[in-house]
Amino acid sequence: MRKKRLLFIYNPHAGKGTMKNKLSDVVETYMKADYEVTVYATQREAEATEIVMESGREYDRIVCSGGDGTLHEVTQGLMEMLPEERPVCGYIPTGTVNDFARGLKIPMRVKLAAKVSAHDNIKPVDIGMMNGSCFTYVCAFGAFTAVSYETSQVAKNFLGRTAYLLEGMAQLGNIKAYHAVIQAGSETIEDDFIFGMVSNAKSIGGFSFFKNQKVLLNDGLFEGVFIRKPKTPSELQAVLNSFVKLEPNDQILGFHGQKFRIDSEEEIPFTLDGENGGCFKQTEIWCCHRAIKYVCG
Repeated sequence: MRKKRLLFIYNPHAGKGTMKNKLSDVVETYMKADYEVTVYATQREAEATEIVMESGREYDRIVCSGGDGTLHEVTQGLMEMLPEERPVCGYIPTGTVNDFARGLKIPMRVKLAAKVSAHDNIKPVDIGMMNGSCFTYVCAFGAFTAVSYETSQVAKNFLGRTAYLLEGMAQLGNIKAYHAVIQAGSETIEDDFIFGMVSNAKSIGGFSFFKNQKVLLNDGLFEGVFIRKPKTPSELQAVLNSFVKLEPNDQILGFHGQKFRIDSEEEIPFTLDGENGGCFKQTEIWCCHRAIKYVCG
């Protein structure tokens, strides 16, 4: 009988190098679960995607460890495969915020997360696509969205979530609005927007935007939030207060849908799972229903 094969991919720089001293414990967990383990430490951007595309089909399970960016890269590689070829994916969060892990109820402690990733509590999860690139939990543009990938790894490790807040505050004076036509299902709106996101998670950047709504990871629907440009400083403050307190505001529009389209006369820079997603004038975002099976807590 063939032994189960597991590919473990980790980012050695994530979370103050958390995995360095716990790698042997993690591997031992998988061996006790009767897996033959292959370990790969990434050294550069997009390397995890390449490894999954090249050899992912040879494994029964792929587990990745790092921040949301590492998970994003592995997911991108899985989405390049045919649906029937995709192995189950596990995740050990060692990044700064770890939004998606919270949605999957994965423990934040490495040893506990490793045990979860070796088990068989498996859930098919919706994956987002944006102009051919995937995202696990959020596609966004505008205010604060560049914070994650413009904040240095050193700052992320040392300051944790505070690093994102500090960088976000520094951007407050540079908020740019984009004139766009947004289609969400049967609705179309045109206005100047300072922020927009399409999400499959309750928490973005470690903060919950959908506390009072039923948000499921596999219902075939994404949640869209778009903020109109405030015309006065007091309107800007009102928007920020509303955003933090999760209270409705005339400037903040919310939608549920399977597809979204954003058109603008100028290129809009997007982020995917907190990473640089490129700049586009025409952007199509859609939900791939239950595309990848993740191990959940």
